[in-house]
Amino acid sequence: MIASEFSVYNQFNSLLSRWWLIALATLLGGILGFIFYQLRPPVYEATATYLVTIDLNRFPLQTTQEDLMQYNEDLALNTTKGVLLSNDVLDQVINQVNNNGITISKYDLLHHYTIERKQETWELRYRSEIPQDARMIVNIWAESGYQAMISWQETGKVPSYVIFNSPTEALTPQEPVYYDRNRVMLAGVLIGFITGILVSTLINRPSNLVHPDQ
Repeated sequence: MIASEFSVYNQFNSLLSRWWLIALATLLGGILGFIFYQLRPPVYEATATYLVTIDLNRFPLQTTQEDLMQYNEDLALNTTKGVLLSNDVLDQVINQVNNNGITISKYDLLHHYTIERKQETWELRYRSEIPQDARMIVNIWAESGYQAMISWQETGKVPSYVIFNSPTEALTPQEPVYYDRNRVMLAGVLIGFITGILVSTLINRPSNLVHPDQ
C-alpha cells in the first residue's frame, strides 16, 4: 500500500474553490456574535482606590524575624478587605443605594464586586450594565468602608499603626469590560472563519491526497 502525501498547493486550491463556504460561515459567525451581544448587554466596571500603609514607628514587631514581620504587616493590612465585606458596611451600602432609587441586595454586591491589593494600594471594583450605577455604588461602598475603617480603629478592632487614607472616587467607566459589541462580533467572525476552513477541509479531504507515484 502506497502512503499518501499532503499537498499544500492542492489544499490551498481546494479552499479557494469553496471560498463561498468560508465567506458564508464568516458572515454567520458575525451575525451570531451580534445576536449574542443583543442577548448579553455590555458590563461596565468602576474602580475606587485606597492607600493603606503601616506606620513603622508604631509597629510593635520590628525586632522579629523578617518573614514574621511581613506576615504581621500583611495581616494588619488585610483588615481593609475585612472591613469592606463586614455585614455592617454591606447593610449600610445597600440602604444608601436603595435610597438613591436603585434596588440592590447583598447578593448583588457580593456577586459583582472585586477587591484587589497591589502593594499598599487597594482597588474596590463594582460591575453593572449601567456605567453610572457602577460608579455610584462603588463610591458609596468605598466611603462607607472608609468611615468603618476609622471607626474600627477608634474602637481597637484595627491596630493603630495601620494608616487608612480616604478613597479616591471612581470615575464613570467609558468602555465595557465584558460583552463589548465590537469584540463580541469580531470573535464571532473569527470563529465562523475558522469553522468555514475546517468544514471546507473535511469536504475536500479525499481529493487533497496525492500519491508519490503520480
